Amino acid sequence: MTHRPLALLFAAILALALAVPAAPASAAEHEITPFIGAMIPANSLLLSTTPSIIRMQTQTLYGLDMGHMMSSRFGIDAVLAAGTGKMEILGSGTTVTQIATTTFIADLRGQFRLCGSPDEANTGLVLGVGYTDVNSGLFDFAHETNAGTFLGRLTGIVGADVHAPVSDRFGLKVTAVDRIHVQGIEINGLGTTGVYEKTQNDICATAGLTFKIK
Repeated sequence: MTHRPLALLFAAILALALAVPAAPASAAEHEITPFIGAMIPANSLLLSTTPSIIRMQTQTLYGLDMGHMMSSRFGIDAVLAAGTGKMEILGSGTTVTQIATTTFIADLRGQFRLCGSPDEANTGLVLGVGYTDVNSGLFDFAHETNAGTFLGRLTGIVGADVHAPVSDRFGLKVTAVDRIHVQGIEINGLGTTGVYEKTQNDICATAGLTFKIK
């Protein structure tokens, strides 16, 4: 996903947020959801023109989802998460090397309630923009030695969430989104452009206990 579609997506979410009337003060509601989940890469990253690829493994995530309902159907969420996992490097032979990775996520999401009400189980559409940063020794080395740069941090987000109230103060929240970004590495000193990038889809599923603050 290029920067222009992401910018248009963010602009559309912002415009919709401004167009939706704010809920009365008594109905306005904040939600804080500590969660745990996993980010599962749906494809691999091409590293070079030789048969060498980077294949991310499932990343375990821990984070916090902070939401505010602006109306009975529309809300804004700020999501912060960090996690760990592994990355495989496959060379031209059969050698597979595994490297530990650390993942950082920061998102701004719009949540549109499709069915149900705040007082009962409901389902919503999730759209947003975010930041995805996967750190590893390989990318750190390439950056520090000016050998290359990791690309693709700007992320588009689309998916759905399910809210299941447990009481007037607590609930359960399950979210599943596709994190879409151009992932790649820019390698310096090559005869060609040295830029190899590919659209990456990371399926991110999380679940947590929601604390409601009115």
